[in-house]
Amino acid sequence: MRSENYAVPLIEKKDQEGQSQVLSAALEIAGEENVEGDSRFHALVAIGSLMLEGLVKKIALDFDVENIAKVAKGSKDIKIAVVGADIELLTKQN
Repeated sequence: MRSENYAVPLIEKKDQEGQSQVLSAALEIAGEENVEGDSRFHALVAIGSLMLEGLVKKIALDFDVENIAKVAKGSKDIKIAVVGADIELLTKQN
């Protein structure tokens, strides 16, 4: 099961501990430049979902999600670049 699939039920259950664990794993995957495109994309989607609808936005910011978003935004893979830009916007919202 992909990380974004884990994120949805954790968001619905308002399980902050579970969200934190998935966020941590997703940040690790998304931060690796040599990770295959689909895995990186799905990790970024999970991060974005958790930041937008979950309880862990502050944790993501503490773990330098801004830098991960900037790197993703510069990707040659359009879908990764779009999600990176979306996450970057989330970092600027209160």
